[in-house]
Amino acid sequence: MVIGFIGAGRTGCTLGKYLEGYVTVAGYYSRTWQSADDAATFTQSRAFCDLETLVNSCDTIFITTPDGVISEVWECIRHYNLKDKIVCHFSGSLSSGIFSNSGSTGASCCSVHPMYAFSSKYKSYLQFNTACLSVEGQEKAVQEMKKLFEALHHKVFIINPCDKAKYHAAAVFASNYVTGVMHIALKLLKECGFSEGDAMELLAPVTLNNINSVLENGTAHALTGPVERGDISTVERHIGILNDEDILKIYKNLGKVLVSIAEEKNPEKDYKEIKGMFV
Repeated sequence: MVIGFIGAGRTGCTLGKYLEGYVTVAGYYSRTWQSADDAATFTQSRAFCDLETLVNSCDTIFITTPDGVISEVWECIRHYNLKDKIVCHFSGSLSSGIFSNSGSTGASCCSVHPMYAFSSKYKSYLQFNTACLSVEGQEKAVQEMKKLFEALHHKVFIINPCDKAKYHAAAVFASNYVTGVMHIALKLLKECGFSEGDAMELLAPVTLNNINSVLENGTAHALTGPVERGDISTVERHIGILNDEDILKIYKNLGKVLVSIAEEKNPEKDYKEIKGMFV
């Protein structure tokens, strides 16, 4: 397999470096020559100055651009010779349906999404072996991607293209939104006089232990705290000191979710009164 990358950001660099040695990385095309050259240097491959040359140099094309550019890239490359080539994009929210009129090109197209945070352009490849992936699209492309990543011991799931947006929303809740909630926790502790470093140190054990408990036991068994206990007076104090309306709204909305989990965990308990505090 010879892979050409369109897009030389964090996703493209991570995949190129990770797959180096397992496949042939033909190289990169990017909006800027410098980005393509940097990615090519990092992966010991080639920087391409035009799309058609890259397409002609590989049998598999990975589109690793931002979501908003994928359709534009496809409109450019679908006029080239794509016969018998595999074309994949790596958006979590967009389906393979974005490859309009792909049947007339002779290519087989799919979407591949690693459930993974590409936080560093040059370091994320080091832990990529932990990622699970989801794929959907035309059969040939799907099977080739499954074969590639399963050979590298990844778990690969087939997803319904209609579910891509909901699937990606789940990923965002589990990653970016957790970051947002942690930001609020740090803000509140800094308002108490803690430095950011001390606040991080204070939160690390409870955060890590809770995440590990959720992953090992599920949300219902992992749930602890004042909502699960039905501790109305503590929740009242929290609501009383949260002066930021946005943070208070988040607290109440998440409180409703916690009540529903608590009711699942403790069906014999009456949570009606504490539920009323989150309206």
